[in-house]
This record gives sequence, C-alpha cells and structure tokens, in this order.
Amino acid sequence: MNQRVKQYGEQILQWWRQQTLTQRLRLGVVAALILSVLLVAFHWLTSPNWQPLYTNLNPRSAGQITTQLTQMKIPYELSNQGRTVLVPKKSVDQVRVNLADLNIPSSTVGLPQPLSFSLGETNQEITLSQLADLEATLAQTINSVNGVHSSRVLINQPPPALFGESTATPTASVFLDLNSGVSLSPAQVKGIMNLVAHSVAGLSPKQVTVVDQQGTLLSQNALSTGASSQITGTNQAELQAEDQIDNQIAQNVTTMLDQVLGPGSAVVRVNSTLNFNQSTIHSTQYGKSVLSSQQVNTKTTSQQGAPAVPAGAAGNTPVYPLAAGTGPSKSQTRSTTSHWLVDTTSTRQVVPSGSISRMTVAVAVDKPLSPAQSASLKNLVASAAGANPARGDVVTILGQPFNRSQVNLALKQMAQVQRIQQIRRYILDGVLALLGIVLALIVWRGLSKLRKAPKSPGFDPALAMPGGQSLSVTDLLNEIRQNKEPSVTETAKGYLQEMLQKDPEGAARLLRAWIQEDE
Repeated sequence: MNQRVKQYGEQILQWWRQQTLTQRLRLGVVAALILSVLLVAFHWLTSPNWQPLYTNLNPRSAGQITTQLTQMKIPYELSNQGRTVLVPKKSVDQVRVNLADLNIPSSTVGLPQPLSFSLGETNQEITLSQLADLEATLAQTINSVNGVHSSRVLINQPPPALFGESTATPTASVFLDLNSGVSLSPAQVKGIMNLVAHSVAGLSPKQVTVVDQQGTLLSQNALSTGASSQITGTNQAELQAEDQIDNQIAQNVTTMLDQVLGPGSAVVRVNSTLNFNQSTIHSTQYGKSVLSSQQVNTKTTSQQGAPAVPAGAAGNTPVYPLAAGTGPSKSQTRSTTSHWLVDTTSTRQVVPSGSISRMTVAVAVDKPLSPAQSASLKNLVASAAGANPARGDVVTILGQPFNRSQVNLALKQMAQVQRIQQIRRYILDGVLALLGIVLALIVWRGLSKLRKAPKSPGFDPALAMPGGQSLSVTDLLNEIRQNKEPSVTETAKGYLQEMLQKDPEGAARLLRAWIQEDE
C-alpha cells in the first residue's frame, strides 16, 4: 500500500515538473479559486440563517425580548438601530410562541412581511395584501404549537374614518385544527391570543377568539382564568384548584358522552365552588352505664334526757308545775354511694379545605332531545359528575343543534390553503426532479464523450507492449517522440505546400509578406 502511494506521488511530481510555468500558474489560480469556494460554502453552511423575529420595536420591547432570549440561551442579533431582532431561522416560530406565552412583548410589534406590490394597485389593495400576508405569517407561527395540525387566522380591521378617528376596534378569529386526542391548556391559548393581539395595532387580547375544529370556544376559558385572579379574597392557588377540579369533572363527563353520543356531539361546562376554610369538629357520644362499685355507710347516734326545770321567773310569775324531762333518744343514718361507668366516645374531626360546597353542570347536545331522553341523560351526567342535590348542585341539559357555519367556513379555507400548499410542493418537487434529470443527462453526455475520445499515449504512464511486456525508459521516450504532435513550423510548412499546389499566387503573396515582416 505504501509503495503504491509512493509510486503515485512520484508520478504526480514528475507530471508537475513536465508542466510549463504558465500551466503551473493556471493550476495555482484554479486551486486557489476552488479553495475559496469551499471556504465560502463551509462558512455559509455553518453560519446560522438569521431571520427577523420582530420588527418595528421600541427600546422597551427590544429589551424585554433580548433579556428573555438570553435566559433561553438562544443567539440573536440586533439590526435597524435596535428596532429589529434577528434569530436563527429554525427557531423563529417556536421562539415567538414561547415569548407569547410569557406575554412578551407587551406592546404592538411588527412581523416580517414581503414588500411586494404591482404597479397600479390602490392603497386599499396593498393594505388587504399586507393583511393577508400577516394572517399567513401568524398561521405559520401558530402551527408550530405542539398539538396544532393547522390553523387559520382572520383579522377584521375596520377601515379608517373619513373625519376623525374611528370608534370601531379591530377583532380577530383563530380557527385551530388540533391533532386527535390533543387539548390545549389555557396558558397556550392565551399565548396564541397575545401573539395575534400584539401583531395588530389597537387589537386587545380580549378581542381575539380561538375556536377548535369541534366548535369549542377555547378563548373563553383562557380569559376567565386570567380575569378571576382579580377577585377579592381569592388567591391564585385557590382559583387554579377550582379550575383543575372543573376541568377534571368536565373531562370525565365529556369522555363518557363521546362514547354515548359520539365525538364532538356534546359540550360540557362545570362550575364548582370550593370551601377553603379549614375547621375542626369535636363530638362526644355516651353509651350505656355500668355499676362499677357501691358503698353503704350507716351512722347511729344516742342522746340522754334533759332534767326538769321551773318555768318562768320565780317572783313575777305564778307558780306552775314542773315540766317533765325528756327521756334518752336514739337515731340511725344510712347512706349509699354508687360508682357508675358510662361508655363514652370522643371524636375529633378535622375538615380539610378544598371540599366542594356547590357545583353546577351544563351540558349542550348537538340534537333535539325528548323529555325522557333529557331526564335519563341528566341522571347519567349527575352520576358521572358526582352531583349532590342535597348540597344544592344543579345539572342542566339542553338539546339543540350547534351552529357550525363559522367552523365549516374555517375548515373549508384551511382545506383550500392546504391544497394550494400541496400543489406548490408538487410543483417544486417536479422542478427539482426535472433539474436532476437534466443534470444527469449532462453528466452522462460528458462521460460518453470522454469514453469516445482517443487516449494520448504521451499522458499514459502505464504503456505496455502488445505482448504484455513493459517498455523501457528509452523505448518510452522514442514512443513519445514518434507520437508527439507536430510543431508550429511543421504545421506551417505543410499548410504552405498545400497552398502552393492549390493557389500558387496566394502562396507567393504570403511569402512576400513574411519576408517584409522579417526585414
């Protein structure tokens, strides 16, 4: 192996020595150009493709974005005097979604849009075209949210008033086609609302409506979660606990109704009130009494009789006969002390906070229901939700077909957009395939020409005799001299001889011109 490499190196070195100075310079220039192209291609492939994240930023919004990008460890660049933030192209959509979840930026910003317009377009047509580009950009960004298959954004921006400012405010609607079995959290829905609202001047997140393919109004839950945090006396943890219980009960009822009525045939809403007061209950219960011990005490007392004494005063009162004295007396006292044991049960019960004090369940079914069906469905929902009528829980059932006009329109528009994108993809694939075929034909044609071209023995280092014996160095040099191309002088002589035979006068004039040039 090393010997073969050494032979190849010697052959290349010998070939290099046979080249003239001009040929060596040309080869050096070509090598330098190839090296430069390789360096440029390597730099282009390894350097990130910067794309605008947001444009038309004020210093505060730019500071919020760059600070968060630094925490997320995402590289960025500033351009246009700090009014435009650039990030790698592969991270643009995901970064926008992550920033929107954090409500960053908090003011209206601009999204990069192609500035393409044709001659003769009016201002209204240009505005509508820019609005359509903005809707497509927002839809592309929303499609990067985990669980979103496709989306459609519709922005209703009122025209400017003729005199003074218009009192109408812009609105927006976002239609989401979610993947099977996927549901977005209120934080994700709120991030989508912030993303759309901050891309349109004068648009508030409350004016952005988000609906899925089943007609569920997702923006209502996101707004109720955000607005409930302002209730006095209720902290965020308690509100999150109530929302979690509501969502869990609603999910249990929804999964049951999907199996009974079919997917998307019912909408369930649960509103529960939790008691967050912690209390302790002490209770004592008494059972039967049992005689444990009994003690009897007897006491006897005796008393002597009193002597007879005169009654009254001796000198001032008449004389009465002596009172008879009392005889001796005797008494007896008896007391009984009994000890009873009573069966006593003491209970100390701690009632934790977070118990449901009241709950309401509302179910809307996408078809009319008879009274019997409504009653049976009400009992089924009450059992699945754990409703307790004694506690004041209420279950409401409504049977009415849903209004799916907007959803059907959005699905139709999304299908059209997907069809257009698929056609564009097919056209691009066809163009690439055609270019590949043309390139393959060009390469094949070049290889065919190289195969048909005669090989020059002067450039073949491995010439051999017909018998298979290798040529010596002397024979190789003689062979090269014999096969050497004719020189310029020999070519001129042959041309002149041929010219003398065909055109003697022209040959004479040519010789005369050569002689004059030499003189």
